[in-house]
Amino acid sequence: MPEVIKIKSKSILEKNVKFKLSLFKKPFASKEKKKFKRYETVNFKFNYFLNASKEFNKLGKVLLISGPARNGNHLLKSMLDGHPQINESPGEDFLLREFLSKCKENERKLINKIKNLKNIDFITSMSGAYMNKWNKLYRLKKKNKVLKTYAGTQPVNKSHVIDFQEHVPNIFYERYNSYLKKNLTNIKRSKTFLDFLKIYLEALTKLVKKKNNLKYKHLYTYSGMRRELFYLFERTRNIVCLCPIREFDTYYYSYVKARYKTNQIRQKPLDDLWEHWRHKTIDYLLLKKKYPNKIIFVKFEDLINKPEETGKKICKKLGLKYSNKLKVATILGKPVKGNSSIPKSDKYKGKFYKDPLSRKLPKKILPNEYFDILKLVHSQCI
Repeated sequence: MPEVIKIKSKSILEKNVKFKLSLFKKPFASKEKKKFKRYETVNFKFNYFLNASKEFNKLGKVLLISGPARNGNHLLKSMLDGHPQINESPGEDFLLREFLSKCKENERKLINKIKNLKNIDFITSMSGAYMNKWNKLYRLKKKNKVLKTYAGTQPVNKSHVIDFQEHVPNIFYERYNSYLKKNLTNIKRSKTFLDFLKIYLEALTKLVKKKNNLKYKHLYTYSGMRRELFYLFERTRNIVCLCPIREFDTYYYSYVKARYKTNQIRQKPLDDLWEHWRHKTIDYLLLKKKYPNKIIFVKFEDLINKPEETGKKICKKLGLKYSNKLKVATILGKPVKGNSSIPKSDKYKGKFYKDPLSRKLPKKILPNEYFDILKLVHSQCI
C-alpha cells in the first residue's frame, strides 16, 4: 500500500496542543512571509492614515463582501445582485488592497503622490491593481469581446478583468471617470485616506444604473481583505462585511486546479493551500472576535445546498426584506455561470450548482486542529 499523504505544514499545532483562538495574539496578516510583505499590516506613521473621518461615516451604510479567496465571494455577490435594497456592483475592485500595499512600501511617498496628483490615472489604475480594470472592461464590451481568463482561472498573483466566466457587464465607465475628474481637487485636499475612500466609493456607484430606496448604497467586493478590515473596522461606524467561509477539503480542489494545474492530491499543493486556508480563516475569526457585529459569517456550503434559506438569513441579518431575485445568480441583472476554476456550459447560467462540493479530501489527511477550527467557524455562521 502506498503511503497516505498527510498535511505536513510546520504551522500545525503539536499533538498535545488543542486549538484555541487565544493562542493567536496577532493576525497572520501582521507577519506575512517575505514574498507577501506588501500585503502585510501597516504600522502607520502619518495622520492621513491614522485618523478617522466624520465625512466617511456620513456616507450611509457600506456593505463589503470579503471572505478568503475561493470561499464563495463571487457566489455570494451574484446571489445579492438583484436585491432592490442593495446597490449593484460589476465586480471586484482592487483599489483598497493596492492602496494599503503602496502605503506599506512607502507611506510618505504615497501621501505626497496623492497631494500632488496631476490627473486621476494613478487612482483608476489601482482598480485592477496595476491596470485600469473598469476601462478595460468597458472597452471589451464596446468591442463585443470576451476574454477566456476570469477570476477563477487567472494565474497566481495576477489581477483579472472579467469576474465571471464569459460575462462582460455593461458599465458606465465614463460617468465613473468623470466623477473622479471632477473631484480631483477634493482628492488632493483629502485630510485622511477615508475622506478619499468616500469619494472613490461614490465614484463606483456611477458604474451602474441608479437605484432608489437603497439601504446599502455602497457595495464593495474583494476577497481576503483581512488587513483592510482591521483598518476599516477600527475607524468607521457604517461598514458591515459578509464573509463566506468554505471547508478546506473542497477548497483544495477548487484552488489546486488554478494554482497547480492538477486535480490530484499532491504534497506540495496540499501543504501550500493548507497554509492559505488556515492563516486566512484564523484571521477572520480574530476579526469576528474583535468586531462581532461588523462581520457576518456565511457557510459556503449553505449558499449552495440551501440558497433560499441562507438568502433569507442574510437579509434578516442585514435588516432587509427577502427578495425572490436572490434565487437567481446574476450580475447587473444578467444571469452568470459563476467563476469556477472548471469552466461551465450555458446550462449553469443563473444557477447555484453543487459541483464544487462533489469532491472532498479523505479525513485522515487533515490535522486534528482543522476540525476544531471548522467547528468554531460554523458556530458563528448565520
